[in-house]
Amino acid sequence: MTYLGFRENGSPDGALTFDNYTSLFGDSQVWEVVLNTLIYVAVTQVVALTLGTALALLVERTDFGWERTINTAMVLRILIPGFFTAMGWIFLFHPRVGAVNQWLMEWFGLSEGPVNITSLIGMGFVEGLGLSALVFVMVSSSLRSVDGSLEEAARASGAGPWRVLRRVTLPLIYPSMLGAGIFTATIAISSLDIPLIMGLSNGIHVFSSYLYVATNPSVGVTEYGVPAAFSGVMILLAVGFSLWYLRTLKSARKYQVVTGKGYRPARVPLGRWRWAAWLFVGGYFLWSAVLPFLMVVWTSLLPYVQKPSAEALEHVSFDNYRNLDWDYVLRGLETTVKLMLLAPTLAVVLSLAFSYVVVRSRLRFRYLYDFTAFLPQAVPSTIFAFSAMIAALYWTDGWYSLYGTLAILVIVMALIQVAFGTRMFNAGLVQIHTELEEAAAMAGASTWATVRRVTLPLLRPVATYTWLWLALLTLRDLTVPTLLGSQDTLTLSVASWMLYNTGQVGASSAVTLLMILFMTPVVVLFLVLTRGRSGAGPGAGARAGGPAGGTGL
Repeated sequence: MTYLGFRENGSPDGALTFDNYTSLFGDSQVWEVVLNTLIYVAVTQVVALTLGTALALLVERTDFGWERTINTAMVLRILIPGFFTAMGWIFLFHPRVGAVNQWLMEWFGLSEGPVNITSLIGMGFVEGLGLSALVFVMVSSSLRSVDGSLEEAARASGAGPWRVLRRVTLPLIYPSMLGAGIFTATIAISSLDIPLIMGLSNGIHVFSSYLYVATNPSVGVTEYGVPAAFSGVMILLAVGFSLWYLRTLKSARKYQVVTGKGYRPARVPLGRWRWAAWLFVGGYFLWSAVLPFLMVVWTSLLPYVQKPSAEALEHVSFDNYRNLDWDYVLRGLETTVKLMLLAPTLAVVLSLAFSYVVVRSRLRFRYLYDFTAFLPQAVPSTIFAFSAMIAALYWTDGWYSLYGTLAILVIVMALIQVAFGTRMFNAGLVQIHTELEEAAAMAGASTWATVRRVTLPLLRPVATYTWLWLALLTLRDLTVPTLLGSQDTLTLSVASWMLYNTGQVGASSAVTLLMILFMTPVVVLFLVLTRGRSGAGPGAGARAGGPAGGTGL
């Protein structure tokens, strides 16, 4: 992207020029997009880190209980598509048609709704609400590794709960909070779902939606030069944040507080504050998942958006489901199934190959493989997909053309998912003692036979877990299919977005619910197969070590 930013029109064959960067930094609209992106990411960070860390502390450091239930619920929360939550919040708090705003206008005689969730702050809030589940998983994983005796010692010295939290607990989990912050910032910059659904109709653009609109103009010829220059700048910023995180990891020895003796978690009794904790946990799940879900269900049963009322009940029907263009939906389902089967499979194969070289080989530069696998995680997926689109457009042609095909979707999704896959396989290979493979080698087995007969069977649980998790993330993804897909490679998520964008809100809600219904058996299988795994979920990537702790959303 940086290279194409110096080419005329962003074409590899274009003349060398600085005009793209001159236009970029001289365009007032671009600076508005930059400011919007900064505000959007900042609000997202505040909401995600505050809610996620608070929930993690409540579960891991108090006697609240329900650890397994909340951990499972938070993993499921990660899997809920962002556009699903965005639609639910629009139906609740849109300034004109939102149910809550309509009730407030009726009760208090207001001319317009007091809450505008389609504003820049509202977009960041909804994004942060979704990403708080990811922060929870990463921070709670770190809290389980912190020796509670340090906090007990602080309490014995007379420090109160808040002082212990501020002076002991939070500094000890600083690396995981920093990692969660950088990771969620990358996701916020990359995600297209909330910026498209909540911001596009109001003319509010952040980086991802700007890139989408710039590369999909309604009129005229597409010009890739300025978007390429913008992407190049964002890549440099992303690499800078990643280097900052890696530097923190290098100094992480001072945060290593887990010992073999005397480890115990410190649990603070909630006492009379238990009711407040229940209100916090219940309110979080109510507003982040339950109410948006109910509003999407409600809207899918109506001919147009209406607030819940006795009058609206007269219009409830299944017409939106009956009148769906089922050829359109089934085409989206077919592509989605293919992606769910192919992309995670390719990602698992590549991840295993990378991890085996890093963990088992003695190559001098083997850690470069790990860095290469992490690179798609460091670069926002929006830029990664945009780069792949440019490469396919200019460097593939004829029988090997990839532009707009299923193949490029599979390749790009798999490469993005390799970062998470390698974290999982790194951890799995570290846990397999080399003596088992050495014994097979001494018995005369070749390297491939050893891998096939010893290593792979032992890694089967890790591979199954990783494959299912990546399949679910593939199903919910909107960013990559929107940027790289075509009418022939339509997915369910893109079908829902296109219906919503054309004003068919009820049909869009129906398709979204069908997508959730399709996801349900895969989620159930995932939970059954991962039952008994301690803290099963994306936090395993963080526990595995390395900069890519997380999901690769």
